Amino acid sequence: MQGEVDVRKRIYDCIASSPGLHFREIQRRLGLATGSVDYHLHFLHRQGLIREERVGKFVRYYAYTKTFEQEEKDVLALLRQNRIRHILVYLLEKKRANALDIANSLGISPSTLSWYLKQLTEKGVIAQKKKGRFRYYSVVEKEKIAKYLILHKASFLDEIVDRFIEAWEE
Repeated sequence: MQGEVDVRKRIYDCIASSPGLHFREIQRRLGLATGSVDYHLHFLHRQGLIREERVGKFVRYYAYTKTFEQEEKDVLALLRQNRIRHILVYLLEKKRANALDIANSLGISPSTLSWYLKQLTEKGVIAQKKKGRFRYYSVVEKEKIAKYLILHKASFLDEIVDRFIEAWEE
């Protein structure tokens, strides 16, 4: 019985410290079996300790102790994706860049990068300006993205974010 309580506390603490995680990320971070995570997430949800929200193909988990505006949840859902987070940090540091610069710097294939840039543009997170034969991308609301990176830095487990935050706060 005590073992189950410890597992539930670990899952709850993981969600509380990293709001908006999805099932597989919780499982990876805690190193627990799929069935165990599923069982305890359902228990925590039934007890009213966490809430589930479906976002596209993912169910994201939030502790009931803090409420999030829809905008914050949307930005967190994007920032939970490593490549999108790295693209945004790169654009925040460089102010603007073309797709070739981004792809080369981050080691992302041009076709994959194109898909990510399209997603970010459609969501209004980045803007593009055509100059000559190149398109240059920049973050639309730099302060907002930086704020969410800083507020939730511990939940990203990402060296690139840590370096960006150190530079931003100087």
